[in-house]
Amino acid sequence: MTWIITSDQVNPPGDAAITYDITNAGGVFNLRSAGTVDYEIEWGDGAVEISTLNTLPHTYTAGDYTLGVYSDGVYRPYFNNVTADASQITSVAIGSGADLGTDLGLAWYGASNMTSFVCPFDVTSSVTSVNGTWLSCAFTSFPLIDTSSCTNFTNAWEGCTNLAIFPLLNMSSGTSFNAAWASCSSLTSFPLLDVSSGTNFNNTWLNCSSLVSFPLLNTSSGTSFSDAWHDCTSLTSFPLIDTSSGTNFTYTWYNCSNLTSFPLIDTSSGTGFTAAWQNCSSLTSFPLIDTSSGTNFFYAWNNCTSLTDFPANMFDTTGTLVAIAFQNAWSNCALTAQSIENILVSLDTNGASSITLDIDGGTNAAKTTWSAAAVTAYDNLIVKGWTISFNA
Repeated sequence: MTWIITSDQVNPPGDAAITYDITNAGGVFNLRSAGTVDYEIEWGDGAVEISTLNTLPHTYTAGDYTLGVYSDGVYRPYFNNVTADASQITSVAIGSGADLGTDLGLAWYGASNMTSFVCPFDVTSSVTSVNGTWLSCAFTSFPLIDTSSCTNFTNAWEGCTNLAIFPLLNMSSGTSFNAAWASCSSLTSFPLLDVSSGTNFNNTWLNCSSLVSFPLLNTSSGTSFSDAWHDCTSLTSFPLIDTSSGTNFTYTWYNCSNLTSFPLIDTSSGTGFTAAWQNCSSLTSFPLIDTSSGTNFFYAWNNCTSLTDFPANMFDTTGTLVAIAFQNAWSNCALTAQSIENILVSLDTNGASSITLDIDGGTNAAKTTWSAAAVTAYDNLIVKGWTISFNA
C-alpha cells in the first residue's frame, strides 16, 4: 500500500533512516526492503511517497539522485543481488536514529558501484548477521562499525575487489566467516581480528591474491578450513595458526604458488586433505605434520614442482584411507629418492590395501635411482593391491 503526497506536505521527523545516492540511466529504480515496513521515501526528484511495500518502484529521467528513507520502526534493506536496482546505488548513509533490525544479510548485495558506506556505531550494535551484506561492492576502504554482536559474517565483503584496507572490527562473537573476504583481491595485508569464536573458515580469504603476509589469528575453534587461502598467490610465508580443531583442509592452500615454506601446524584432527597444497610450486620441503586422522590426500601435493624433501613416517598411522587416497598426490613434484623412500616405507607401515598412489611426472626421482628400502616397500604395496605410478 502506498500514498503519493506532495513534498510541501512532508516534514519528516529527524534524520533519514537511510540516505541513498543513486545514478539512474533513465528508467525504474525499485526501493527494496524485507519484513514488515512502514516508511516514507523522498525520491530526490520532488516526489514523495508513504508505503508499506517491500518493493516500491519509481521512474526517473537520467541523472544522479539522493533518496531519503524515513521510518519510525524497523526498516530492513534487502537488495539481494537484484542488480538492476542494486547497481544504481553509489553510496549509503545510515541515520543515527535508524533501526535496521538484527539481520542485515544480503542487504546491499550486488551494489557493485557502491563506493561509500557511512554508519554510526549504535545502528549496528545489535546486528547478528551480515551474511552477504556488502557482497560485490566497490569499496576502497570500510568504516569502523560496531559488529560486536554479530555471529554471521558469511560472504559479507566477498567480491569487494577494490578494498585495499580493512579496519580492526570487533568480531569476537563471529562463528561463521565463510567467504567473508573472498576475492578481495586488492588487500595486501589483513588486521589482527578476534576470530576466536569462528568455526567456519571455508573460502574466507579465497582469491585474496594480493595478500603478501597473514597475521597470527586465533583460529583455535575452527573446524573447517576448506579453500580458506585458495589462490592467495602472493603469500610467501604462513603463520603457525592454531588448526588443532580442523577436520577439513580441502584445497586450503591451493595455488599459493609463492609460499616458500610451511609451518608445523596441528592437523591431528584433519580427515580431508584433497588438493590442500596443490600448485604450491615454490615449496622445497614439507614438515612432518600429524595426519593420524587423515583419510584422503587426493592431489594434496600435486604440481608442487619445487618440492624435493618430504619427511619420513608421516603416514605410519592414518584414518581409514579411501581408494583414491593418494591419487596424483605427488605427481609433477621434484622428490628425491630419499623422499620417495620416506613416502613408500611409511605407506607400507600403514598396512592399508588397494589404494592408488601417484609419484610420477615432474622431476621425481626415477625408480632406477630408488634405494633398496624403497623398492622393497613398493613391492610390498603391490602385493597389498596398491596401484602405483612412478617415473621409470
